[in-house]
Amino acid sequence: MSRPADLRGVLENDLCIACGACVLADPSIELKLHPEKQIFEPSHPGNQAAADVCPAIEVDFTRLQDLLFPGAEQGAYGVVHSVMLAQSTDGDRNHQASSGGMIKELLIELLSRDDVDGAIVLKHVEGLNFAPGLITDVAEVDQLPGSIYHNLPKHRVLELLRENEGRYVVAAIPCELEGIYNYIFTHEPHLRGRIHTTIGLLCGWQYNWHSIRAICEFKGIDPDRIVDVSYRGGGPIGKLRIWTDDGREHATSRRLDFGYQVAFDRSFNTRRCHLCINHANFLADIVVGDAWLASTLSTKAGISLVINRRPESDELVRDLADSDRVVFTEVTVNEIRESQKPRIAFGNFAYAYADYLDERGLHRPVMDGPNRPAAQLASRSEVEEFHHELERKLELQRARRYRYLFWRKATKELGRYFSRYWDWFTHRVLRAGRDPSADRAATRETTAMFR
Repeated sequence: MSRPADLRGVLENDLCIACGACVLADPSIELKLHPEKQIFEPSHPGNQAAADVCPAIEVDFTRLQDLLFPGAEQGAYGVVHSVMLAQSTDGDRNHQASSGGMIKELLIELLSRDDVDGAIVLKHVEGLNFAPGLITDVAEVDQLPGSIYHNLPKHRVLELLRENEGRYVVAAIPCELEGIYNYIFTHEPHLRGRIHTTIGLLCGWQYNWHSIRAICEFKGIDPDRIVDVSYRGGGPIGKLRIWTDDGREHATSRRLDFGYQVAFDRSFNTRRCHLCINHANFLADIVVGDAWLASTLSTKAGISLVINRRPESDELVRDLADSDRVVFTEVTVNEIRESQKPRIAFGNFAYAYADYLDERGLHRPVMDGPNRPAAQLASRSEVEEFHHELERKLELQRARRYRYLFWRKATKELGRYFSRYWDWFTHRVLRAGRDPSADRAATRETTAMFR
């Protein structure tokens, strides 16, 4: 199969994730927010150089892992040196972060080291606009936003690496790192030497801007008056908080609010998310995300699942523990499986959906990750039903018929809505679907050290 000569297939199928690799490869391209799709995408199809680096066209995970982790074994969870559950001992930092405060602890530690010149992280610009920026002072870390769920342009990461000599920490979501490394190893391999450590997020989906517009409509908020937004914070689940220019804070429960469930339905994800087989961030040196485990249900503060893909990142966490800044316990890869669920960890749905799009002759990214042999594909009927429903919901989003989507979920989709919570209960509480051959599991006794 020949590689496309430009980004036409990406644009026609709404598959851009705004990593920005194409912007560096073809400077005539800009990333712009599409008025109907409400995602950032290239201003035009560009050229072959742009297509050669786009992760919505191809990601060769075997090659990239060989380049990043030479000689390491690539298993179903990628390259894994160790797996931990960890938590910051700073109560405020933990509470503000929701998922353990580990990323900020890692950033503070790395920025204090002589061989690190700075960190490239997401910073708030204004309103709903966030952009990658460079920080050099540990005092800046606690001022950073938490995870931002809506789609944002990220070409600035590569620009900062190009503009600044030295060595930098890069914090990034999985598809962002795919684009970064596709570009670096294709066009400017010397930039690899400017990356000291990559801190990857366990990704729980990216959303188009219709999601925030929908929740604003449900809550009577003018989206043009938003001055800031926070998707997490205040406990393991956290709340969506929106601040407007009249000084008001609008808080919404992420678990209990029905409007939130509508606005952050899967149909509001960027379309490439449905094809993602890399939620566990195979290309990051250290991966941090929520530990959605039965053993952590009773904890009052966030706990992070940490995947160390290098011995150095394992040592980094242990150094933090030795200085009493974090607590951790070692677990197994089964905690990745339980926390992410096989459907996501192994790409059961994503691989099946990719096959379905192939049958229909539609463009999709070529991606076979290390988890492909472990995948148990979803049925064709499931992905076909999903595809047809997604097409209909996207039509409604683009017409901004958010109220219609609300009542659709309250009627036609209500059974599926309750089924989702039953699935959550059986998996998280009853631990259905755990790997019976796992060497050991994190129990409540194991996690007793955490808040």
